[in-house]
Amino acid sequence: MLSRLAQNLFWAGRYIERAESSSRLINATSLLLLDMPRATAFDWRALVEIVGAEDLFAQRYPDDSEGSVMRFLVADRMHSSSIASCLANARENLRSARDLVPREVWEDINGLHLFIADEGQHIESRLARSRVMDHVVRNARHMAGLIESGMSRDAAYDMFMLGLQIERADMTTRIIDVRSADLLHEAASELRPYQTVQWISVLKSLSAFQMYRRHVRVRVTGAGVIRFLLADSAFPRSVRFCLNAAADHLARLPTSSDCVAAIDSAVQRLDDTDPGTLTGYRLSEFLDRMQIELNTIGETIQSRYFQQ
Repeated sequence: MLSRLAQNLFWAGRYIERAESSSRLINATSLLLLDMPRATAFDWRALVEIVGAEDLFAQRYPDDSEGSVMRFLVADRMHSSSIASCLANARENLRSARDLVPREVWEDINGLHLFIADEGQHIESRLARSRVMDHVVRNARHMAGLIESGMSRDAAYDMFMLGLQIERADMTTRIIDVRSADLLHEAASELRPYQTVQWISVLKSLSAFQMYRRHVRVRVTGAGVIRFLLADSAFPRSVRFCLNAAADHLARLPTSSDCVAAIDSAVQRLDDTDPGTLTGYRLSEFLDRMQIELNTIGETIQSRYFQQ
């Protein structure tokens, strides 16, 4: 497979996963507010921090209001990680590689791109926003199902899934990092009774609540959530699962030893630490190191397969 097509598929997988994860996060946050005291002041800027775009947001918007953050995360095409930008970029990457994926995937990404270009402008109300985000998630899941059920297990499939798994692991670490900052020991005293509700929101951001209750079988706690989302080997959105899946895809690609070694390094870091015992600064430092490991994996793949 041509290096250019491999790169297109890798980034198509990343962009589709990023759009889906952002939609899940926005919906889970809106639902969280329904369970909190009416007078609770929510820091919407925390969602901007998750995607690491604080500087660009500050340049483009004069305030940190809910409306400004939603426009930035959903519809702002100047923001490369907005849902609209991710879907447009996924569409452009799949345009060149559309002969390598099921035809329905190309049709779905076109339809979703047009949908968000129109409906993404009408997200002022939380009800309308929830409908738009649900549509993005459902269609992203539909595309993933088409890839799983209708695509040959060849290099094209492995490249697409490799991008998806790395993006999923990265988004999981970002959500935990930002959302846990005021959940461990720094929450205001009047909100401490609601910490369980907030941890449930973290799980719901990653569609992990039901599986956590099924497999962990204890009440929701910060330590349990962190351990489950980082180190569980069976849940598809945990960092460990994503890294293992990425290694499996790389093992089927030619001369992938350097890339597999980079993944092994990240897995070893998880093996050396029980994430559930980390709090405060130690947790933040650990997540920063995991994000560096994930960046290294991406750079190694870029160097090995995409640069000529």
